[in-house]
Amino acid sequence: MHNNDANTVGGASSGANAGAGGARAETTGVAGTMKMATASSTAGSADAAFAEAMSALRASLGREPDHVFLSYTDAYDIDELARATAALPVSVRVHGSSSCLSVMTAAGIHGAGGPGLALFGIADAQGAYGAAAEPIGESPRAAAARAARAAMEDAGREGKPPALFWLTAPLGVEEQILLGIEDAVGPDVPVFGGSSAANSLDGVLSQVERGKAHRGAVLLSALYPSGEIAHAFSSGYAPTEHRGWVTRSEGRRVPEIDGLPAAEVYNRWADGLFSAQLGGGSIGAESSLRPLGRPSGWAGKVPQYLLIHPNTVDKDNALTFGVHINEGDELVLMTGSREGLLDRIQSVAGAALEAARPSFQPQGALVIFCAGCMLAVRDDIERVVKGMAAALGPTPFLGTFSFGEQGCFVRGKNQHANLSISVVLFGQ
Repeated sequence: MHNNDANTVGGASSGANAGAGGARAETTGVAGTMKMATASSTAGSADAAFAEAMSALRASLGREPDHVFLSYTDAYDIDELARATAALPVSVRVHGSSSCLSVMTAAGIHGAGGPGLALFGIADAQGAYGAAAEPIGESPRAAAARAARAAMEDAGREGKPPALFWLTAPLGVEEQILLGIEDAVGPDVPVFGGSSAANSLDGVLSQVERGKAHRGAVLLSALYPSGEIAHAFSSGYAPTEHRGWVTRSEGRRVPEIDGLPAAEVYNRWADGLFSAQLGGGSIGAESSLRPLGRPSGWAGKVPQYLLIHPNTVDKDNALTFGVHINEGDELVLMTGSREGLLDRIQSVAGAALEAARPSFQPQGALVIFCAGCMLAVRDDIERVVKGMAAALGPTPFLGTFSFGEQGCFVRGKNQHANLSISVVLFGQ
């Protein structure tokens, strides 16, 4: 099996019927039905960029959208951006997240390390959409449950689970947030999305709802489209023969694997790739093609792995990660390739299509692409855009480069991962 297909699983669910930078715009849809479009801008100020992209979005849709997804680089003043969204009609829901270095649509990559934002608008009079944010406070799990209930109420569907929740999470508490959503609606509602990102881990990670900016909130959109939703979540890496068990864990810091310093074990598995960082150092870039995985069940006869990105080696040769690790967890050395990172978006989008019914016609897509993967292939990232076009044709999509990815491999198992891609398709 090709690495791109080694850990890709799709699913589908029904919607409401069953439960100065030069703005660019793309649109699709049938008159009188669900219609979607994207628009982008690289204007220097948040107010100008949002106004420019919003004007193009309205022109493509032919009306105000019901729901707007917003992705933006950290070059913008987040409070100014929130004020710009406040001018929208109160009927328009907004779900925004900061992205690493750039944002992506079918028109290409926008921002490239500077100002850039993109919008994905849904016009769907027969559907229902709600959005809500809650500061994580002392209990991210409780905040997520409140946000889930508030988003359903905002959509006018209080107590009725949506076809899908779209999530923007603050960094570091993603697993608790997923548990909180499950507390509110049970395990069977798929949750997809990504952790807010910036140009570096020291940058400002932010979330935007209509008229409000947040720097540490769980933001959820409850989606009840009049059409259907299909989705896929993928790691795109293959397991090797190297594996061991966590014998000491401190959440996202692991001192020991198989009773030995974790970084020493990892370095041995990776043929000395991290020798220079033993005793302390960053390994985020070096580990992007040799990450670790945690067995996460099966899809048919195909084993699934939750991807884990090792970020640093501490002085005591402990490893730090972007995912919570438990004592007793099995860890497997995974392997990927630069070509695989560039090409796998096409297979993920294809898996989402295959999960839908045969007559499914995609109208738009939301894409999460790991920032670590993007940085590994940054000089050729336009190939990712071409891969989406090869899979979906002219379907408009919005892509965010995230610091963590959330999705589900199998029904009832929403998970937080690293180095992953997700594609959510909206269709007639």
